[in-house]
Amino acid sequence: MKIGIVGLGLIGGSLGLKLQSLDHTIYGIANNELNEKKAKEKKLANFISCDLSLLKKCELIILALPIKDLINPSQRLVKSIPRGTILTDVASVKEPIVNTWENLHPLFIGSHPMAGTEKKGVDSGFKGLFNNAKWIITPTQNSDINAVRTLSKLIQSMNCEICQASPKEHDEAVSLISHLPIFLASALIETAHTKNDQSLLDLTQKLAATGFADTSRVGGGNEQLGLDLAINNQINVLNAINTFKNKLNILESLIKEKNWKLLSSKLAETKKIRQNFIN
Repeated sequence: MKIGIVGLGLIGGSLGLKLQSLDHTIYGIANNELNEKKAKEKKLANFISCDLSLLKKCELIILALPIKDLINPSQRLVKSIPRGTILTDVASVKEPIVNTWENLHPLFIGSHPMAGTEKKGVDSGFKGLFNNAKWIITPTQNSDINAVRTLSKLIQSMNCEICQASPKEHDEAVSLISHLPIFLASALIETAHTKNDQSLLDLTQKLAATGFADTSRVGGGNEQLGLDLAINNQINVLNAINTFKNKLNILESLIKEKNWKLLSSKLAETKKIRQNFIN
């Protein structure tokens, strides 16, 4: 297929590399001339430009843009997408984006690959990012069935497992397992950063190992993404934070009360439950 990718950062660049390896012809849109040059050096697409007219040749277009630019897209972008071209996005919030683009394009289907790293920008993409990843599509009653089918086949060809949910269900689910951890990791990092005791801070930084690195990784990512998630999935994020606070309060009470038996039971229970989330 002739596939357009608007935005060549971590997700867009990785898609460009992966889809080229599957013999698709990729038309990549960079956001400025410097990134256009870098994207060409990394061969993130077969054809790369800042000129949106490049998209006129595409049968399917993937919008790999920041959430705010998807919810309030430029008229130049909207007008550059042919009406007969299948269109999707890869953002981690779905309801406001689907609501926007279903009113703008007849063949839009929201989607979200559950893949990423803490890196960002045109230098961050790599071909293996989507290997064995889950990829959620969020069609609605307005979605074109053939467009959904074509998009699904493309996603599966990248060795991804397709999940389907409504935009609302998606946003509720990812608030718990993807969005909440960003804010928890931020709080954890700030807690460990004991500013009032330099010697303790020096020691904790020296001792921090893989456990802390794994737990805090998402807190070291793209700060604009975290902000966009809080703004555009606010209610679900707040509900998740509130639930987490209640669970943490229970653990705090057990420790205060020296109820080691129940604490041990809780830790054993969550250890067992974790296996249902880690495949």
